[in-house]
Amino acid sequence: MKENFLSFARHMLTIVLFALPSVSYADDILTVTANGTSESFSFEELSAIPQTKVVTKNDYTDNSVEFTGPRLRDLLAPYEVGPDKTLIMRAINDFTVNIPASDVFEYDVILALFSNGEKMSVREKGPIWVIYPMDDHAELRDDSYNSRLVWQLVAITVE
Repeated sequence: MKENFLSFARHMLTIVLFALPSVSYADDILTVTANGTSESFSFEELSAIPQTKVVTKNDYTDNSVEFTGPRLRDLLAPYEVGPDKTLIMRAINDFTVNIPASDVFEYDVILALFSNGEKMSVREKGPIWVIYPMDDHAELRDDSYNSRLVWQLVAITVE
């Protein structure tokens, strides 16, 4: 009887351990609030938006890194966000920064989901890191843009 129970327990533990990554994979990781409505997105949903690669270096990386993710303007398109709006970006630790929406129209600002082809964990500034193409535009190397590189992004509010 004890052997049957131990076998059953091991079997259930194996099922749970294999199920955990797929459950967390489908969880919502970003909420966008605009025009009086809120919508949440999972990693899978953000990955389904056309992806853009940005190879760049910033003050938080030692070398150039290939970041991949959807362009922020593509994510905001259904909300009819214009360049005159402000994007309030909130990180997992409640750090917030205001970004002029004009940035996302002028530059290929992305919500990086991958760094050098690898999904970014919270420990590695993920699962979402706001990335500007700093190597492509000299003016983006200014400190004011470094403060807009929000990592561990969890919410965007349009005002």
